[in-house]
Amino acid sequence: MSKYSDFSKEELIHRIEVLEAGMTFYENQQKSEIQDENLLNQRKLNFLNILMNTILSNIFVAISVKDIFAGFKYIYFNQAAEQFTGVKADDIIGKTDFELFPDSRRAHEMRTEDYSTIKNGRLEKYMVEYEKPDGGIRIVNNIRLLITNPDPEASPLILTMMWDITEQRENELNLIKAQEADKMKNAFIANMSHEIRTPLNAIVGFSHLITETDNASEAQEYLSIISNSSEQLLQLINDMLDFAKIESGTLNYNKSWVDLKDVCHNIYVSQSLKMTSDVALLFNESLLPSIRVFTDAQRIEQVLNNLMSNAIKCTTYGFISLSYKVEKECVRLSVTDTGVGIDSDKLSTVFERFVKLDSFRQGTGLGLSICKMIVEKLGGEIGVESEPGKGSTFWFTLPIDNEEEKLDTEGNEDIVFAKDAVLDALPGQYTILIAEDVLENYLLLQAILKGKYRLLHAVDGKQAVEMFRKYNPDIILMDIKMPVMDGYAATKEIRALSASVPILALTAFAFKQEKEQAMEYDFTDYLTKPVDIPMLKHKIKYYLNKIEV
Repeated sequence: MSKYSDFSKEELIHRIEVLEAGMTFYENQQKSEIQDENLLNQRKLNFLNILMNTILSNIFVAISVKDIFAGFKYIYFNQAAEQFTGVKADDIIGKTDFELFPDSRRAHEMRTEDYSTIKNGRLEKYMVEYEKPDGGIRIVNNIRLLITNPDPEASPLILTMMWDITEQRENELNLIKAQEADKMKNAFIANMSHEIRTPLNAIVGFSHLITETDNASEAQEYLSIISNSSEQLLQLINDMLDFAKIESGTLNYNKSWVDLKDVCHNIYVSQSLKMTSDVALLFNESLLPSIRVFTDAQRIEQVLNNLMSNAIKCTTYGFISLSYKVEKECVRLSVTDTGVGIDSDKLSTVFERFVKLDSFRQGTGLGLSICKMIVEKLGGEIGVESEPGKGSTFWFTLPIDNEEEKLDTEGNEDIVFAKDAVLDALPGQYTILIAEDVLENYLLLQAILKGKYRLLHAVDGKQAVEMFRKYNPDIILMDIKMPVMDGYAATKEIRALSASVPILALTAFAFKQEKEQAMEYDFTDYLTKPVDIPMLKHKIKYYLNKIEV
């Protein structure tokens, strides 16, 4: 018999109601706890969302998200991305790169990167150029990630993180430059200790020895060494002082109207004393026009002296020439030598500070750097052309005031060649007319032939014809390519005046057909540049001897 059989119906109903009430209370309590837990979790989730949005909105990394299934449209664009691109998120969301970039080329590049990210899952690029929608270029690091959803119906996403490192990279490069400059300065200071001690050692040592010798020739030799060492020491000190002044911006410039011919003449006279017997110093003063330039004469002399000194150090045989010529809006001064030359990989560094092309030569390594800073301060440019084993040409320009600059070549054309072009008119049996428009080429011939013949110089074919009429030279060296009138036309006119005068073509044209053409114009002989000096001398003597016969 059931244990509930003793209860009345009313009691059973009551007990059931009590039980149901307890179950309902428990169920409500459980629901309340679940609701409280859900509310707490929702609050945590809301806080995390706020936290993530705050982080993403304030982080320096530009973050964007594209929906692949939606045609690579942007669905997220944070504040850093707005600041970096200059485009608001409202103008980005829901659009593709092809709608954002007016240049489809850039849009295609970004789509290619999207495909690469899909294929590899990740794409990283560091220190690359990024073109902003406004056309600006920045240096960035860029990471792209493929985000997949476990739900196969959900679209995969492409997350792009990009941060600007332009300033950081510039700072790194500046730091590297500063470190390199610091190393160079330390090396410079260490080198200066050696460079200064070297001439000082000679000065002190030979000063002591000169007090102990009674031999006049020895004393004179010691004095010469002391003098040379003193000049070296003075140049070292001057370079260091000038460099310090330039660095601090205290180097003075005193501009006035300067005649470059006078400046170059002073350089020529002072540098002539330093030349050896194996090196000729060429300065064709009589052919150069007087050019007035508003500049600092002292600084120009400083630059030219430095370039000349370097040329003397590097040239043991041949010649060094000093010249200038007028160009479009400037005058170009140049120092050319036949020295050792400079390797092509070193040409870009010759004007940098503390650079010495030959570590065994004395000097600060500042001279050319000082020249560059002076020339640029005076409004000009400086450069070098060189070939190892053949020599170098260092040049610089100075601006010309076209209204003030005057040339002394105005007036009677006869004066130009009658007064100035009769060069080295020393007593001699024969007169040679040289028709050559390139001054350096003429200076070379002058160095080869001066003292042996009376030399005339024509700078173009027309002048050559006029000088032939006036001076009736015994032999002519004729360049082919010249302004006003070329060598062919000049020879034709001279042949109408004289069928017998020897005319030797001396030209850079070296092909067989060009030689044949010269012979058709009644040239007597044909020599090519670069000039073979023994052959040239032989040809001149040969044709002059035929004149005597």
